This record gives sequence, structure tokens and C-alpha cells, in this order.
Amino acid sequence: MPDDRAKKIIDALDASPEIKASMFHAFTRKHELHGNDITFFKEPFTPISLTGAQCSLSCRHCNSHYLSHMLDGSGDKLYSRTVRLKEDGAKGILVSGGRAPDGSVPTYKYKDVIVKLKKDTRLKISAHTGIVNREQAQILSQYLDMALVDVPGDDETIQDILGLPSTVSDYEDSLKYLSHAGIPLAPHIIVGLHDGQLKGEMRALELVKKFDPEVVVLVIFIPTRGTAMEGIAPPDVHDVVRVITKAREMFDVPLSLSCVRPGGRYRSQLDMYAILSGMDRIAVPSMNAYKMSKELGLNIREIQKMCCSYRI
Repeated sequence: MPDDRAKKIIDALDASPEIKASMFHAFTRKHELHGNDITFFKEPFTPISLTGAQCSLSCRHCNSHYLSHMLDGSGDKLYSRTVRLKEDGAKGILVSGGRAPDGSVPTYKYKDVIVKLKKDTRLKISAHTGIVNREQAQILSQYLDMALVDVPGDDETIQDILGLPSTVSDYEDSLKYLSHAGIPLAPHIIVGLHDGQLKGEMRALELVKKFDPEVVVLVIFIPTRGTAMEGIAPPDVHDVVRVITKAREMFDVPLSLSCVRPGGRYRSQLDMYAILSGMDRIAVPSMNAYKMSKELGLNIREIQKMCCSYRI
């Protein structure tokens, strides 16, 4: 039985008795909720930046770095580039971009072209929304299939790391407006965003719980070259486990480990711990994720060209 194998592997880990107990409890709960399956998302949606590499903020962890790796959909390029993705076999896109000073991503300003894209291509449309007000959420509800909202749970993190004069309540309001507008939610919890330490992640989970998300996604802070935080270590894997096991305890819906997480040995170890901690979905899995799943006797489901934020 998978539970028996998991217990043996967990007991052999270099971790505290508290962490081992929480891992086994979470793994067992995952098995009760989602059976023997684990889902690997091999290729996420292509992210398209509506602002190119431009952002009005200078977040300490990003400083526009990730925008430069997105497909440029600024100006009048969004329609043609999305159609090309459809022709190449895409099932959906992730609309993103730099944030405005109010913390929003200006997806709502592209309503007409995105509505036309959705009609013409039938692609799934996800978006990083950032902070939104009620009017913006209503606009997004006309075409958005899934709202991907990063949810920090600490005011100091929002102000010092993201550089926004906002609070946790602004993110709670955004989730409320999006939810009331009828947009399915896939909240993203960034573990270790505050200098690699846990600070507000558990509060973020409590906040998200209020809005019945479709999926809860865990993102892991990556020290990124060229940013103010390039020398900061990623969160300790045991701290990530604390967040995963708490999430598994709180939510019946799928838990996804985002493609945004450190690589190399860290990813290999993290994927193993995540599976043993009740995670039932992993985007862009490591080889160790496959090895551990097979060792546990799990049924691996592979999904091509699909974002891990969607129910399958």
C-alpha cells in the first residue's frame, strides 16, 4: 500500500518527529481525497506579457527579470502571437505583465482583443491579475477562465519586497471581487518570499480558504540574478513542507507545486518531500519526482500543454 511505503520512507528522512508526523498525515489525507493518482504537468501555458519587459515596480525578488522571459504581447502583438500559439497546438495562454502603481496587471485594458481571441481561438485564458478593484474584476469576468492571484499574507512583505503601499486586506478584497464576479480562482502562495523565510504564508492560506479556490498553487521563491535578493537562499525545504502539510490539512481541492521553483538539487529534494507531504500535482517535475512516485506505487498521470492551475 502507498501509505505503508510512505511511512517507511518518511521515517528514514533527516527531519524532526513533528515534520515526519505532519508529512505522513498529509500524505494519508491526499490518498483519501484524490486516491492513488499524482498528476504531472509537463508543459505550462506560454506566458504573454502585455507590457513587454516594462513594470512600474522594482520588486526586490524580480526587478522585471521574469517579464523578459515572457512572450512580448505589448502594443498590437497580442492577437497575432496568440493565434500563432494556437496554430502550434497550444490549449491556452497565461496573460501577464508588469504591474501598475496600484498593483494591478493591466489585463482589463485589453478586454476587446482578448474577447475576440477567446471567440476566435477557443483557448483557455488565465491571467495574473495582481490587485484589482470591483470594476476591473467585472471586466475580467467577461473572458477570464482562471485568475492566478499571488497572495502574500504579511503587510511588511508587500511593502518591503513588492514595493507596494498596500496591505493584506487589499489582496483579500481582490479575491472577493474576483470571486463575486464568478471567476474561478487559483491563488498562488509564494513560500519564502520574505528573504527566504516564512512570513505570512499560513495567514495567506487562511485568507484563501474563504473564497473556495479551484486549486491552490504553491510557488517557491527563487534567488534570481540581477535582483536585490540574488544572494538570499531559497526557503528551507522543511519550511516548505510546513506550508504544504498545512495546505493539505486545510483544503480538499488539488494542491499544485508551481513550475516556478528553484532548480538543481533543491528541486530534486523538494519534489520528493512535496510528494511525501500530500502534494497531488507538480508542474515540470524532476526525474526524482518520477522516481519517488514509482517507489510509492502512485499512478502517474501526465498532462501535456496545460497549466497546473486547472482542474482536469
